[in-house]
Order: sequence, then structure tokens, then C-alpha cells
Amino acid sequence: MISVLLAFSMMAQAQQIGGMVIDKSQMKMPAKEAKKKGKNDTLAVANTTYRITYQSKAVNDTLTKPYKYRDDEMRLDISADGVSKFYSYSAAVRMKLMREKIEKGDFDLRDLPKAGILSMEFYKNYPEKGKTLMLDVAGEAKCQIEEKMETPEWTVLPDSTADIMGYTCQLATTHFKGRQWYAWYTEDIPLDEGPWKLRGLPGLILRAYDSSRQFIFDGQGMEQPEGEPITLIKAKREKVSQKDFRRLKESYDPNDVLKQMAGTGAKIVIMNSDGSKLDKIDRPKFNLIELQ
Repeated sequence: MISVLLAFSMMAQAQQIGGMVIDKSQMKMPAKEAKKKGKNDTLAVANTTYRITYQSKAVNDTLTKPYKYRDDEMRLDISADGVSKFYSYSAAVRMKLMREKIEKGDFDLRDLPKAGILSMEFYKNYPEKGKTLMLDVAGEAKCQIEEKMETPEWTVLPDSTADIMGYTCQLATTHFKGRQWYAWYTEDIPLDEGPWKLRGLPGLILRAYDSSRQFIFDGQGMEQPEGEPITLIKAKREKVSQKDFRRLKESYDPNDVLKQMAGTGAKIVIMNSDGSKLDKIDRPKFNLIELQ
């Protein structure tokens, strides 16, 4: 029996392909069951007080120079009680549209928008104060990583200022999780927050990048949404460590999944971005933001 989640993961991981079509006439799962499996419950964990939008760039293939960046709109939602969520808005829209198609029994996923640069959803001060929660996928595994919240040890660089979003910002640097990070923060917005795990400065981080510029987060705007919750999609996930998550990423081969799906009797067509058919999928290149 085909699992709808299999299609979700295939599309999230094999970003170099143009799309996947599953012939519904060959499927062994009734449409009603597919609709049920495609549905998830959404949990509101806090209310959004501030939302910061970052124009973001990231590199998967670090060996090809110059880098071929992928662009995305990342968002940081912050609540009044300190809970925050960092996520790809593009990925959120994609998953919403995907669920709607699945619930209608439509498995043609070719017209979906491109996936975001980071598939993770990262929460601070959740599930409890002083903890972090990362939700991500590694191959077919839906993973969650719960850790104690860390504060990078920053060094403020004197006489370094910049104007970002109309705010005067100062530069700080830290070696954190295997990368040298640079962050521009403003004391005019007294929030010790920033993208991903970057935090702990005396003001909001409006721009951040690593020394290799493989990850770039550039603040574009800030708003105060009314009545918008910080959400979490409830699903069955495997609790893993960062080390286990990295191992799962390294070992994933999408062609193993294709073999499993072919055994169900479904007719599967994999196409390149130019519309040509593919017999196999290259193992996706990945570049984790956290190296240590």
C-alpha cells in the first residue's frame, strides 16, 4: 500500500527533479484513505507578537564554484512569552498546497511551487522554556530533535556599523556549531533573537551569514501580526540526536524509495525540470547548517 507521506518526502528531498506523477488508477489505496492519511492536526503553541522576514540564500553543493544559491523567504515568529519559530515560508505554502491536493485525491505534484532552502522548523523555548525543538526530514524519516537552548559566545566588533531596515546595527561574531558566524544586530529592537539558533545579543539580529557565505539571512521587514498563532503540525516523528540526523541525511538514497513504490503496483513517472523522463534520481547534495 502506498503511503502519501512517501510522496511528501520524495518531493521534499529530490529537489533537482521537475516533478513526480503517480497514476491513481494503479494505486491500491482508496481515495478516502488517502484523504485521511494526508490530513494533519495543527497545534497553536503561542501567539505571534513580532514577525521578521529574512531574504535568505543557501548552498547545497559546496564544491561547485561560484556557488549556485537557492533563494527563500524565511520567517521568524516571536511571541510575548519568548516562544519563537524559524521556518521557510515557501515550504509552508508548498506543504499547505500539497495537503490540499492529496486530500482531493490529486497526486500530480508537478505544479507545486519549489521547496524552501531549509526544510526545518526550529522552535526556541518550546516544548518548554530553555529548550529547543527542530522538526525536519531525513529521507523517509520524520525527525524531531529536542535540545537544551544554547547561547553563542559573541565578540562585538567595535567601529563596525551598518544601516539595515532603517536601524543602526553593530557587528558581532562567534564560532558556533562548526561555522564562523557574523551577525548585525540593533539595540533599537531589544529582542535577543535571530535566525535559527543565533541569539543572545543585546538586540534583534537583522543580518547573519557564515564566513563561507553558504548561509545568508538578510532582514527585509518586521511586522506585528494580529491573531496569528505560532503553529506546529502534529505528526508521528522519530526522536533523534543531531548526530543521528546527520547520519540519516548521509545515508539517504531516493532510488530505494522508488523501488519500494514500484513494488506496490503504482505507475510512477519521474521527470526532470525540462520535462524529460528520468530512470533514476541522483542522490541529493545537502549542506547542513549545523556541522558540529
